[in-house]
Amino acid sequence: MRTWIQATGAALLALATSAHAGAWEDGYADYQRKDYAAAVAKWRGVAQSGNREAQSLLGIMYAFGQGVPQDYPQAIKWLRLAAAQGETKAQFKLGSMYANGQGFTRDHRRAAMWFAIAAEGGHPKAGAELAKSAQEITDSELATAKRLAKTCIKREFQDCE
Repeated sequence: MRTWIQATGAALLALATSAHAGAWEDGYADYQRKDYAAAVAKWRGVAQSGNREAQSLLGIMYAFGQGVPQDYPQAIKWLRLAAAQGETKAQFKLGSMYANGQGFTRDHRRAAMWFAIAAEGGHPKAGAELAKSAQEITDSELATAKRLAKTCIKREFQDCE
């Protein structure tokens, strides 16, 4: 009986994963065609199930108003979920939003923190943006931002804000 339950559970998990993979791929094809509303519709369920890439892209789409009305609180919600899973695109976008005052009060120290986190994760543009943010704050504030970034990473992206 236990083996049957385990096999059934594994089959259901595989089915759910393949359904999300299909929705992810279909949404990506829609996104490439610039049919953003269709991409959002397909990615929303994938994002709600915890897929960090879908969460990140949904957050970016809310930030830019692609397929949905521009909504910074929704963008921040999805980006934070993805960032907490180590998604560097989301971490980078949060840094950009802090730097530009989009959905937040402009805060170059917080921007520097998120750019440092994204750079540590290997985001290709994060180092350059960290350097730009560093020009807007004192050396002490930069040191604080880098310390906060290390703490955030050490805590596995929990309680970073």
